[in-house]
Amino acid sequence: MSKNVNYAKGISMGAAQYRGGDSESIDYTGRAFELMEILAEATALTTGAAATTLSCHRKVAGSAFTSLWWSGMVRWVNVFAEIGEYKGQFRLWYPADARPPKDAQEACRLAALGLFYALAKNEVPGFKWRVTRNGKNGVTAEMLFTVSNNISRWVIDAPRRDENPIPGADVYIFPTIGEGKTLTPVGKMYTADELLFTPGELRRKIFQRTS
Repeated sequence: MSKNVNYAKGISMGAAQYRGGDSESIDYTGRAFELMEILAEATALTTGAAATTLSCHRKVAGSAFTSLWWSGMVRWVNVFAEIGEYKGQFRLWYPADARPPKDAQEACRLAALGLFYALAKNEVPGFKWRVTRNGKNGVTAEMLFTVSNNISRWVIDAPRRDENPIPGADVYIFPTIGEGKTLTPVGKMYTADELLFTPGELRRKIFQRTS
């Protein structure tokens, strides 16, 4: 399994890119408005995660993001990170009225949570999502969903390399499956960036650590 497609550890982050107010640039025939709705719910997404959520090609999602950027409705930051065994960069999009990531590590957490969101949005019945920024625990997400007509709640943590998983979360997203197997608290569930990037259903990519 490839280990060069994850947001393992933030290194540095560029300044937020914002362009304001050209309503004529909105792509009324594309996916821009739909994308704006999911971005507001997810808090931040990469282009790839947005494409997964919308079930469209990356170029379509990228065009919609560009349209929203020209209209002043979204911002983006370039994030430099450890990408598995390598170093690379990715672009993270977020609503213009939202707070930008405080640093590259938080941006990597948001990107990993966005991968989980992208799959869960299309799969999970009664899906609701809320991102929480806590100075002590970093960025986590709360997912509500319906099981047998009952509402269930998961807290999802996305520890990046050299970070400890927070106590009390239900699911942990690590950069690699190997880290998930060894670092997840016993009895808790885990997945990994490298799994979330691969095709297939989210429910088949979540495991429980038993020992």
